[in-house]
Amino acid sequence: MKNKLCLLCLGAILLVGLLSTAAYAGPCRGNGWQPTFVHDLITPDGPYYVMPNGSFVKLQGNWTNHACNLIRSNGVRNSRGFTTCNEYTRIQCGCDPASRSNATCNNFLRFKGHR
Repeated sequence: MKNKLCLLCLGAILLVGLLSTAAYAGPCRGNGWQPTFVHDLITPDGPYYVMPNGSFVKLQGNWTNHACNLIRSNGVRNSRGFTTCNEYTRIQCGCDPASRSNATCNNFLRFKGHR
């Protein structure tokens, strides 16, 4: 009984860990993917929309509504895997020091002040 309880607790901890990381995008590598949304994996502070001019807008309030409004107004940069604005998480990536080979991440990291 004690072993079953320990396994159940371990499973719950793993599930919580997986769900908490699901909100963050995996890191970009290379320049073959130009995301519509980026995350700062160094100092996480929410997703940012990449504007057509290359500037970044931090999502505010209800992220899905804000993302949908930005997509409706400005579109997406790379639609691979994207079907509706509610699936904006499919067109994003995280940016960390190893992501500088991606032009969008490199610009985003400079914008955030990461050298």
